[in-house]
Amino acid sequence: MKSLKILSLFTFLLLFGCAATIDIISEYDEEVDFNYYETFMLCLDDFQVDNTKYPNLDNTYVRELIAGEVDKNMTALGYRTNVFSPQLQAGFKIAITEEETFVKNCELDNEFDYWRTCTINAVIYTKETLILYVSDIEKNQVIWQATIPCELDKSKHALRKHITTLVDQLFLEFPEVSK
Repeated sequence: MKSLKILSLFTFLLLFGCAATIDIISEYDEEVDFNYYETFMLCLDDFQVDNTKYPNLDNTYVRELIAGEVDKNMTALGYRTNVFSPQLQAGFKIAITEEETFVKNCELDNEFDYWRTCTINAVIYTKETLILYVSDIEKNQVIWQATIPCELDKSKHALRKHITTLVDQLFLEFPEVSK
C-alpha cells in the first residue's frame, strides 16, 4: 500500500513537471511608479495591418479584437482613456515569422516490406507572436512590454476567445497598480 502511494506521488510529480507552460516574456522599468499615471490612449498606428502577406493571421478584425482587449485591461487597471492629453500609450504588435523544418517521407514497398524510397521534404510554417507594450508618452519610452506565442488562424468565435485569453494572460504580468 505504501509503495502504491509513493508510485502515485511520483506519477503526479512527473505529470506536473511535464505540463505545458506558457512562454510569456515580460519586462518593465523598475524605476517607474505605475500608480503615478492616470490616463492612456491606444496607439492608432497599431490598427493598421502590417503583415499583408498573411491576411488570415493579421487583418483589421484581429487588430480590433486585440485593441479592444488592451483597452479593457488598461481600464480594469484603473487608467482612464484620454486622447487629448494621455500620459501613457498602450499598443501591440503582431510578429509573424516563417520557419523551415525538414521531414522524412518514406514509402513502403508492399511486396517486400522495406523502404522503397525516402525523401526529405522542406516544410515552411509560420510562428505568430503577440507583443503588448505601454509607453510613457512624455519620456517617449516603453515602460512595460510582454510577449506570448499565439495562433491567429482560427474561426471568428474561437479567435475572440483566444485573443481575450492571450491579452488577459499578458496583463497578469503588468506591474501591480493600486488605484
